[in-house]
Amino acid sequence: MIIRPLRPDENGKRAAVSSIAFSFSADIEETNKEPLTSEIIGSFLDDGETLTAMIYPNNYNSNYCGTFLPSVGIGGVASLPEYRRSGCVRAIFNEILRMAPERGWATSFLYPFSYAYYRQFGYERVLQKKTIKMPAAALCAVERNSNAALYTGGTMLCDILDIYNKFASRHNIMFTRDASSSAYSTEPHKSKRLTYVWYDGAKPSSYATFTIDGNTMNVKELVFNDSTGLAGIIGFLRMFEGQVSEYFFSGLPEDSELDYMLKEYIDCEYTLHNTAMGRVVLVEKLLNTNTYPEDPGHFALRVDDFLDCNRGIYEVEYSGGMAQVKKLAGRTAYDTADYDVSMEIPSLTRVMLGCDDFNADKAVYMAGVNLCNSADDFFRAFPKRRRFLNDHF
Repeated sequence: MIIRPLRPDENGKRAAVSSIAFSFSADIEETNKEPLTSEIIGSFLDDGETLTAMIYPNNYNSNYCGTFLPSVGIGGVASLPEYRRSGCVRAIFNEILRMAPERGWATSFLYPFSYAYYRQFGYERVLQKKTIKMPAAALCAVERNSNAALYTGGTMLCDILDIYNKFASRHNIMFTRDASSSAYSTEPHKSKRLTYVWYDGAKPSSYATFTIDGNTMNVKELVFNDSTGLAGIIGFLRMFEGQVSEYFFSGLPEDSELDYMLKEYIDCEYTLHNTAMGRVVLVEKLLNTNTYPEDPGHFALRVDDFLDCNRGIYEVEYSGGMAQVKKLAGRTAYDTADYDVSMEIPSLTRVMLGCDDFNADKAVYMAGVNLCNSADDFFRAFPKRRRFLNDHF
């Protein structure tokens, strides 16, 4: 087996594997006339030319405690059925994770077809999304207004990106967006995907991206940075009453503030969906980037991971929101040094990304967790934090 990036002249091979793996029609000859422009890591037979499986490692900047760190989004995982269960995908994952230190990827995220399958590569569920379906009457406490403008391209994109990136800075995991983003349609009359930006005077304050399907408004993104902005864009969406009788907010953080604005709950339907998995790829980088408590604390963390760059024991002394992090050198230290808590990387990922109010009583129920001494200072360092992710890859 050979693991290498696909060449620009191998677009036809990419299409052939994707067509079989995802069951769609593809014209291989036509596709092969266009050069491959995306980075794809593939596994090949020993001839180095027969593609058996592939993964897209997508580069993003992901928020961690207010700092945007390089991250890799795993997309397009595909393999031909005749080569499945032969270690092809595992070998590609090993190569992508090997590349992490040189690329600076501190975290990684993916959308799984199976949580158990990707857990073997160190990933764990880190995100749930809330949906709310409600009749128009549920929004009756919010005053209607007409202070929003429809995005059709041009400089308004800067306003949207400013709103979005400020929102992203308040939520762990979220990626930054720039002018290359395809999340906003410049032809809403053709695509039927509308983005309206709400302005607080001259200041861009919030936006909503939605479609209208029959009598239902499907709000796909609701982005705001304060209560005025949220009330403003909701008040504008009420201008569609009469045209729609139902609002479906299909992607909200699990602790979305929208829920606090509702004054009528009759016929409101709530669901919570498991979505993204994540992985801490560079433990030491996140330990140094984390926002720590003001009160002083200390912990020794033993990290169990198949990545050599992570495996080890970390001494962390913190106070005033900052920390001194030291990784003990050598295999001997990993096997013999004292520690307060030992965690396999999937469970550690959930704790470090702030997925819950973890403590010793909860942690013992997670796989690969061993508490040797008091771990209170460790869990205080990683409280539950707001998390969200809009982007798909």
